[in-house]
Amino acid sequence: MIRVAIIGAGPAGLVTLKTILEASTSERPIEACLFEAEDGIGGTFNYRSYENAELVSSKQLTAFSDHRFSLETSDHVSLPQYVHYLQSYVERFDLNAHIKLGCRVTGITPLDSKQKWKHRVAYRTKDQADHAFECSHVAICTGLHVDPNIPTIPGIEYVPEAYHSSNYKNRSQLTGRDILILGCGETAMDIAYESIKANASSVTMCYRTGFLSFPKALSRFQVFGKQFKGGLPIDGLITNLFETAYVHRAIAQSRLRWFVSDYVIKRVLWFLTGTHAGMNQHIGALPKERLGRAYVFLNKSNKAMPYLNRPYQENNRFLDFLGNKYIDPPEDANSERWVDTCSFPSFIDPSGQVTFEPRPDRKDWHRMKNKVVKPTTVIYCTGYKQDFDWLHPSYPNAGQASVRNIVNASHPDIAFIGFVRPGVGAIPPITEQQAMWWTALILGRMAIPRDPPHYHLLSAKESRIQYGVDHSAYMSTLARDFGGAPGLLQLWKRHGFRVLLTYCFGASFVTFYRLTGPFESPDAPKVASSELAETIIRRGIIGNILFGLIPMLFYGVINAVVYILDMCGLIPAEPQMQ
Repeated sequence: MIRVAIIGAGPAGLVTLKTILEASTSERPIEACLFEAEDGIGGTFNYRSYENAELVSSKQLTAFSDHRFSLETSDHVSLPQYVHYLQSYVERFDLNAHIKLGCRVTGITPLDSKQKWKHRVAYRTKDQADHAFECSHVAICTGLHVDPNIPTIPGIEYVPEAYHSSNYKNRSQLTGRDILILGCGETAMDIAYESIKANASSVTMCYRTGFLSFPKALSRFQVFGKQFKGGLPIDGLITNLFETAYVHRAIAQSRLRWFVSDYVIKRVLWFLTGTHAGMNQHIGALPKERLGRAYVFLNKSNKAMPYLNRPYQENNRFLDFLGNKYIDPPEDANSERWVDTCSFPSFIDPSGQVTFEPRPDRKDWHRMKNKVVKPTTVIYCTGYKQDFDWLHPSYPNAGQASVRNIVNASHPDIAFIGFVRPGVGAIPPITEQQAMWWTALILGRMAIPRDPPHYHLLSAKESRIQYGVDHSAYMSTLARDFGGAPGLLQLWKRHGFRVLLTYCFGASFVTFYRLTGPFESPDAPKVASSELAETIIRRGIIGNILFGLIPMLFYGVINAVVYILDMCGLIPAEPQMQ
């Protein structure tokens, strides 16, 4: 018998619980119990949310494979809507009986080999009573966004108020204040925009390297005088065939498609908005060596960009002549407010004045270096760190989960679900894919893979964040491991041409990996032929040529050539992981 303890009731924990329970049979029963410290489910989406927050990933990509949002729901849902979706998921699949709320895990330790079970999970209930649950397997699903990462700023004590973004809830915390935001991620951009709307006295955003801004939906640009109003979610534009599926290992290893798409996208961005730093981004550009999808998480919260751009944006006469431009919302375009940007604070003196780190390579530093900035509120939008002090030191932690970022080969019975972040994409469907992968592993349906991964975003060895992945490459890799990657002929014979076409032209939706294989679902072909097919139809003929057919043909030819070279023995074998 398999007995699993699952830690955390966010999307990762819930989908792992459901996946594990569905794999239980009379011949091989599985028992599972989920432990959550809070009084409700939802994790970060429930307990670290704030007013007006929305998912930056689309409902089509974010939803689990067999539990979808209604067709009437907008492409990008609010956080309360998403928590309601998770609650409906629990109810639909009868998960409540397996969830223990208000139970904080205090330790996970190994048991003596002579005992029936391998691990003891100690937990404490709301009444401070200590209990234990013994099991054969543990899935840690606490996620990336729990423990705030707060850098040291000398003199921060001279600011009247300073807190992490996890403590920000509504605009009343911003009104009338001089706001200093540390960081330039999606939460920082949200709070910068909310600060303007809350009538903050001033708003300054500080960052070290920069960001790559892109709207979560393509809609507000004008080409040759004609405005595009499609509103297509950008996370559904990358096609499967030859970009994710049927990619030769040498092509995957080279990250060729990332660099080719970067080259094309930079020039398209300039043609549309006069800058290649990001979509309608005239400040905060990343260094040239890090500008592209191979290196960073796309920042898809762009509502604050008109206010960041205001001191720096210049008209491009050539693009004006063509009629090409990005159209800011009227209420933002007509506002006279702005958000200042600068380098990270070096220190804050006893008067409360900020001195910024010298960055003569940045135009915003030259503009701000002599300006007096005295914040009354500092908000750390500096992300999170992972702390596993409750995990016995003999166990690996998430950073040591070297096999597909899920397990360490020494402990395949300890899984880390939800500890990767896609450059463009969504974590919840990735966690479902990880849950299927681990379930197949512990049931003996697959061996631990030995081939090296080719899905990690590129980063320096000293970088704090090493868990970035390319969404589609990662999803496809896991699917091939557990046998869920469908063959084209197999798809056509089983589900018909419409599903086949949707799979080829669609993005890496998790539903695709339940069309065939060990986790095949009767709901998958229905979802693929309706909701997911609609994401392709919405692109229109031109969109499908640009985002589908041309990349498919280009990468198809390259892959064909490399496959032929491999058959001729001209491609060296890839070394296997130890």
